[in-house]
Amino acid sequence: MRRTSVGKWVLVGVLAASATAFAGTLRGTVRMADPADTPADESPPYYWSVWNGLVDPVDPKASPSRELAVILTGGPGGDPVGCEHGLRGGGFMSRTMAVKAGGTLRLVNTDGCSHELYSDTIPDFAPLATAPGNPRNVVVPAGVHEIHDRLYAHVHGVVHALPDLAACGRIADDGAFVFEGVPAGSYTLKVLQGAREVHSAAVTLTDGETTVEPIAVDN
Repeated sequence: MRRTSVGKWVLVGVLAASATAFAGTLRGTVRMADPADTPADESPPYYWSVWNGLVDPVDPKASPSRELAVILTGGPGGDPVGCEHGLRGGGFMSRTMAVKAGGTLRLVNTDGCSHELYSDTIPDFAPLATAPGNPRNVVVPAGVHEIHDRLYAHVHGVVHALPDLAACGRIADDGAFVFEGVPAGSYTLKVLQGAREVHSAAVTLTDGETTVEPIAVDN
């Protein structure tokens, strides 16, 4: 009996080590065009980009961390890695989000004010108050869905619910992105901006570190 117990512990340790060894890291950079060179955004403006009688407007800047989602689809399956979303600094971080189709979208409000988020195409996503520090959880069916805030017109997000979503990358303000802890295998690397897919390419992850060529997208 004791010998069997030891055998089980050894087996678990080997499996855990194997799972860790076959998880890789993917790095890259995505570059956005200068907003001055692209058509005006049709979404409601942020308060800092319009004249308010007191403070001069701030010129718009390309912000990959606020505008884009970098994701992996395909692979061996299982729960997506690193797909965390929320509100910070007066809006979604990022306003482009991804979740596995039929899975739960968890939006954590780290703003200092309440938000009343809702969607016309996601069932049971009515505008309910979400106080600072609290999450909002909603099951999202397959498709592309817009999310709005009844209190703040400029708060607008888009969530892509994908059946084969494998991972979401972290994007820095300068466009550098990283995926960590993703099982080795063959995937499709996609860049999403709002409701659009603006880049798609096959990529193979090893159990080490993989770096892809810089990606350029138009706003």
